[in-house]
Amino acid sequence: MLTYFRVNDPYRIIGIFALVILTRLPFLLSGEHLTVPELSWMLVGEKMAEGHRLYVGVWDNIGPLSALVYQIIEFFFNRNQWIYVVIASLLITFQSLIFNNFLLNKKAYNESTYVPALIYILLSCFSFDFYILSPVLLSLTWVLLAMRNVFYRVESQSRDSRVLSTGLYLGIAALFYLPNVLYLASTFVSYLLFASISPRRYLLLFYGFALPFLLAFTYFFFFDALDPFINQYLTSFQLIDSHHFITLGVAGLISIVPLLFLVVSIYRLSQYRRFTNQQSKLQQIMLLKLMAAILTIVLVKERAPYHLLLLVPPIAFFATYFLLMIHRILIAELVTLAFAVLLVLNGYAFLFGFFSMDKAVNTANLLVRPTAYDKVVEGKKTLLLGDDINVYRRAQLATPYLDWQLSSQQLEEIKYFENLSQIYVNFTKDMPDVIIDEADLMPQLSERIPVIKQGYKKVPHQPIYIRQ
Repeated sequence: MLTYFRVNDPYRIIGIFALVILTRLPFLLSGEHLTVPELSWMLVGEKMAEGHRLYVGVWDNIGPLSALVYQIIEFFFNRNQWIYVVIASLLITFQSLIFNNFLLNKKAYNESTYVPALIYILLSCFSFDFYILSPVLLSLTWVLLAMRNVFYRVESQSRDSRVLSTGLYLGIAALFYLPNVLYLASTFVSYLLFASISPRRYLLLFYGFALPFLLAFTYFFFFDALDPFINQYLTSFQLIDSHHFITLGVAGLISIVPLLFLVVSIYRLSQYRRFTNQQSKLQQIMLLKLMAAILTIVLVKERAPYHLLLLVPPIAFFATYFLLMIHRILIAELVTLAFAVLLVLNGYAFLFGFFSMDKAVNTANLLVRPTAYDKVVEGKKTLLLGDDINVYRRAQLATPYLDWQLSSQQLEEIKYFENLSQIYVNFTKDMPDVIIDEADLMPQLSERIPVIKQGYKKVPHQPIYIRQ
């Protein structure tokens, strides 16, 4: 395997894509493995495809550019998980080639090779939810493009346009996935330590980063959605509590194979002294990117395995050094094969419970599961007053109230006239066929809003209200 990809031949791209498909086939052929975050993204896209505007017609803290991608997919394919996995596979292939290309061009290694792309693809398998089209995956393309510009800047006196585009890429990445703001800090430090650029170019970097946000502000202001955009996306961390599908300990367990490989790779690098000055700088820059990725994973409010995707580029960068430093071909091949098998098995072990992994890592909270309301809500426009969005597994979302922590700010504060009037408008514009009231809010809403009281009948002994 290693020998095949060690050759600098563009046709190795076919091998890269074939590897992506092979590693994901069991996931596609073994039935539906829809995750709770993925269901939420689909609901956002579905609602927007119906003509509702983000942050106004559907409440969620998703990035606007990620939501746009899901809107386009839902408009054409309507909750088809196959499409999401296929697009994610194409995207991960494209990212691996971007990653490999700029490392080749900057001579990060002592030989020209497609091994970085190989390792990038293998590392994209160590958790099964890496196969889905997450906002992290969507944003990572732009992070890699910004990283490429930083690498180019270290060696040569680049034009203003490259510094500007670096900030622009990071700004776009942050509109896909807000925690990517941390990469702006790591990029600033990289330029400060390893490239001599003028203060004017630092301003260009920040201007480039701010430009996508200025365009977003203009767009949402034009459609009278600026305040919701700020509240639900830019400052949502103040309103939303941490939501942990997994703990940090479980995240460490899931990533133990790549992390061990990373530690071994960095140790071997520290023992090897024959690097060019440029290669040493690139290694230090990637260490900064690794620190930014780890800090993002620790600080992010929603803790799910797919956030670990941020570790893929820096681990792939250092792991490639380790494999290329093994001089005996047979040993190098065996190490690469073992690494590949462990990574692929790692992802499926947590999904299917191989080796009793389901006892160590409980994926029940991550995967969408049936609920007691499935028969009642199937095929109907539904509103859940609560935070268990598994209810929407076979239903469509009615009203904008998707993210419960954002929605409850309005639904639980009906003593304020502004909230009450907005609830009335949201209900009358998009009346649910079924309301599941796990938060016990319907008695208060019915009392204050006659259209709700007259329009729904409660199922005896159940928190279910059916539209009459």
